[in-house]
Amino acid sequence: MIHSRRYIFELGGAMLLYGAMLLGANALARAVQPEGLPRLIINLAPMIGAGAVAWAILRGLWRMDELQRRIQLDAIALSFLGTALLTFGWGFAEGAGLPHLRAFAVWPLMAVLWVLGLIVAQRRYR
Repeated sequence: MIHSRRYIFELGGAMLLYGAMLLGANALARAVQPEGLPRLIINLAPMIGAGAVAWAILRGLWRMDELQRRIQLDAIALSFLGTALLTFGWGFAEGAGLPHLRAFAVWPLMAVLWVLGLIVAQRRYR
């Protein structure tokens, strides 16, 4: 796991930026009710914060020692493969009547599988 103060500061700041931009974009969209390109720009604005979160995570990964990177690689691989299999299977199940899977559901699934992957990988390398 990544536990440095620097990482916590960077990730926390990026998460605050994301949250502020999400709340601000939602408030602006409700107040102005834009159409067309302005609506798209406002709705995509929180992605600046999401990009900052991704950058903070990458910086944290780059600072890790080799064993921690290996654990993260295993966890991310499990998350990637598990998400791929579950969403692919869900796509087939939609043909049998299951509701459409929204894209917003994919990242939380990936995050949960990443945490489970970390637990499995950490036990594996003890």
